[in-house]
Amino acid sequence: MVNSTTGVQTGPRQRMRNNKGADDMLSLRDILDIFLANWKWFLLSAIVCVVLARVYLASQLFVFQRQAVMLVKDDASGTTGRRSAISTDALMQLNGVLAGTSVKNEVYILHSFQLSQEVARNLHLDVLYNYREHLRNHSLYNERPVTVDFLQPFLAPVTFKLDIKSARECHIHDVKMGKPLAVSSYTADVRVGEMLQTPFGKVVISPKDGNMKDFIGKTISVTRISIDDAAIMIMNKCTSGEIDKESTLVRITCTDTNIERADDILSGLLDAYKQSIIEDKNQMAQSTAAFIDSRIQLIHQELSEVEGKMAEFKQNSGLVDIQANAENFLTQSTTARQRTIQSEMQYSMVQYLVDYLAENSKGHNLIPTMGGISDNGIQTQIARYNEMMLSRNRLAENTSENSPTIKELDSNLSQMHSTVLASLKGYATSLKLQLDKAKAEENGILGTISTVPQKEKQVIDITRQQTIKETLYTFLLNKREETALQLAITEANIRIVEHPFGSTSPVGPRTKVITLFALLIGLAVPFTFFLFKERLNMGVRGRKDIETNTTIPVLGEIPHRKSDISDSDIIVSAHSDDVMGEAFRLLRFNTTFINKDARVIMFTSTMPGEGKTFISRNFAASLGMAGKKVVLVDTDIRKRTQSKLSSKGRSQGLTSYLSGAVDDVTSLVVRLDSACNLDMLPAGITPPNPSELLMSDRLDQCMEELKKHYDYIIVDNVPAQVVADAGIVNRIADLTIYVIREGKVDRRYLPELERLHQEGKFNHLTIVLNDCTSRNKKYGYGYGYANDEKNKSWRDKLFGR
Repeated sequence: MVNSTTGVQTGPRQRMRNNKGADDMLSLRDILDIFLANWKWFLLSAIVCVVLARVYLASQLFVFQRQAVMLVKDDASGTTGRRSAISTDALMQLNGVLAGTSVKNEVYILHSFQLSQEVARNLHLDVLYNYREHLRNHSLYNERPVTVDFLQPFLAPVTFKLDIKSARECHIHDVKMGKPLAVSSYTADVRVGEMLQTPFGKVVISPKDGNMKDFIGKTISVTRISIDDAAIMIMNKCTSGEIDKESTLVRITCTDTNIERADDILSGLLDAYKQSIIEDKNQMAQSTAAFIDSRIQLIHQELSEVEGKMAEFKQNSGLVDIQANAENFLTQSTTARQRTIQSEMQYSMVQYLVDYLAENSKGHNLIPTMGGISDNGIQTQIARYNEMMLSRNRLAENTSENSPTIKELDSNLSQMHSTVLASLKGYATSLKLQLDKAKAEENGILGTISTVPQKEKQVIDITRQQTIKETLYTFLLNKREETALQLAITEANIRIVEHPFGSTSPVGPRTKVITLFALLIGLAVPFTFFLFKERLNMGVRGRKDIETNTTIPVLGEIPHRKSDISDSDIIVSAHSDDVMGEAFRLLRFNTTFINKDARVIMFTSTMPGEGKTFISRNFAASLGMAGKKVVLVDTDIRKRTQSKLSSKGRSQGLTSYLSGAVDDVTSLVVRLDSACNLDMLPAGITPPNPSELLMSDRLDQCMEELKKHYDYIIVDNVPAQVVADAGIVNRIADLTIYVIREGKVDRRYLPELERLHQEGKFNHLTIVLNDCTSRNKKYGYGYGYANDEKNKSWRDKLFGR
C-alpha cells in the first residue's frame, strides 16, 4: 500500500507485476511533461519551422484552377441525354457487338496528345516567360513585355535571361542550352524588332502590347522547349471527366500558374476538339460523295447504252410513234411496270452496297449512306458502323494499331461489317423475290396481248430499262447535292455549357496546410529528440522506475542540491524551511513506518558517488534536531570518506576498537555538530584486513555499547556492489537504507536489487532516491511540504498536486 500522508511505498509483489512494462508505455501525462519540461526548445523549434515554411511559401508560384463544361450531344436525335445512346448500345448488343461508352472515348480524345500538340502550337506555349520578384517567380503570359520568335526549327532546349534596358534595347545573358542544359558564355545586346543570329538560332524580340515600359530595368527569363514537351505540359495541367454517370456533361479542369493562360488552354482544347469532330463528319461525307460519283458515272454509261439501243431499234424498225402503238398495252401494264421499276431500283442499290462491302471487307472505309433503302434497321446499322469507324480512326491517330482498345474496336467493327453484309444480302434476296414477282405479273399481262407486234414488245422492254436507269440517275444526283450540303455544315455535336471560369484566388500553395504541417514538424522534432534521448537514458530516472522493477519500499526522495553544497555540509537546521531540509524531515518521519523500533540504521549504495555520505550525515543531523542522541559511525574503513570530510579520522577510531587496541568505544567518539546534537565514531586507520575486522564479534559489542549511550546509530557503510563489507556489516543493522542516485545507476540493475531483497540479504531494505531533478519529476511523486503554497509551481497547481 501507499501511505497518502508520507508517500512511503509498502505494496506487495503484486504491485511490481502490475507495473511490468509500464516503463515502455508513454501516457498523455508523460507527453505533457516532456513539453512542459522543455517548452523553450519546443517554442524555438516551432518558430524556426514556421519561419522556414513562410520562406518556402514566399518562393512558390501561385497556382490557379480554371474549368469549363461541355455537353456531348447525340448525332441521331439531337438529344442531350443518355437515352438514345443507351438504346443504340442495346441494339448493338442484340446483334452480338460489344459497345463502349461513347462519352468516355470523347473524354480520352479531349485529353489526347494530338489535341495538346495543336493547342501548344496555336498558343506558342513552347516559349515560356518568367519574372522573379523578391523570392517568388511569376509566370508571364499576355502581360509579358516582349515576344521572342525563334525563326528556326527546334533542335534543343534553351533558356536565357533578358534584361530590358529600354523600350528599344535588351541584353541577353546567362544562356543555357542542350540536353542536359550547359552554360554558354554567349551574351549580346539586341534591338527590339531586329533579327539576331545566336548559337541557338535566329531570333526576333518584339514588344508586347505596350507592356515593355513596365519592365524597363528588370530581368525576365525566357525558356524554349519542344512542342512535344509543351503538349505533355498541357496534358499534365489538364484533367477531364464525366460530371456524373447519368449525363453526357464533361468537365475540363486546368491548373496553371497564370489565369489567362489556363483559360486560353481550355478554350484551345475545346476549339481543337470541335474542329476534329467537324473533320470527322466531313470525312464521312467525302467518302459518300466519292461513292455516289462513281455510281453516277456507271449509271450514265448504262443509260447512254439503253438510249442508243432505242434509237437503233427505231431506225431499223421504222417505228416513229411507239406510244400510240402501245397505248392499250400501257393502260393495262402501268401498275405492274411501276412495281417492277421500284423493286429493280431498290434491288440495284442494295446490290451495289453488297458488292462494295464485299470488296472492302478488310479496310477501314466508311459505308456510304444511301437513302434508297427502305429498311430502317439496316440504315441504323450502317450509321452505327460509320460512327464506330470514325471513333476507331480518331483513336488510331493517338495510339498504336496493336493497342487493346484498337484491337477491341477492330473486332467489333468486323462483327458489325459481317452483320451489315448479312442484313443487306437478306434484304437483297427479299427484293429479288419481289422483283421476280413483279416481272412475272408484267409478263403475264404481256402474254395476253397477242395483237401487239413483237417489235412493240421490244420497244416496251427498252423503254422500261431506260426509265429504270433515268430514275436511278436522278436519285444519285439528288444524293450528291445532299452530300455537298452536308460538307458545307461546320457544326459539331457538342455545346459549350460553361466557358472557362473559376476563382481568381490561388489554390496552391496551400498556405494553411503547409504552415500547420511546419508547426507539427517543429513540435515533432524536439519531441522525437527528447523522447529518443529519454529512451537512451538507461539510468534510474525516478521513483517510478524503482516501483516498476522492485517491491522495495521507497523511503523518500532527496532533491538535487546546489553546486555550492559539499558532502561535508550539514544543511538541516531547526529553522530551515527549504525543500532540501523538508526532504530529510520526511525521510526521518518515514523510517517509523518501516521499523519503528530500529535504532541501528545502515546506509549503503550500489557504487561510490551516489551521495550516501551526504545523506547519512544530514539524516543523522535531522534525528539529532528532533532531540535524539545520535552517533554517526563510519564503517567504510577502507576509504574513510566520512572521517576525512570531518577531519576526524586520522588517528584512532572504529578500527582501534575492532582490533582490540581500545576497549572503551565511547572514548573514540567525537562531537561532529553541537547544534544538531550529533556525535561521530571515525573509521580510524585503514587496516590490512578490513573484512576480517568487520566479521569479528567486536563490531557487535561496539554496537551494543553505543546503544547504551545513544538513541540512534547511523552506520555509513561501503557500496554494496564494490566490496563484501556491506553484507558483513548489515548483520548489526535494524534498517538498511539503500541510496540510489538518479541517472547514475543503470535501472537494469534494479531486478538484481529486488532479488537481494527477496533473499533477505539486507535487513529491512528500503531505498532513498537521491539527486531528484524537476525534469524527471514525472517518474516520482514530489518531495517536501515546506512553504507548500509558496513553493508549488504552476504545473503542480494545474494538476492539483
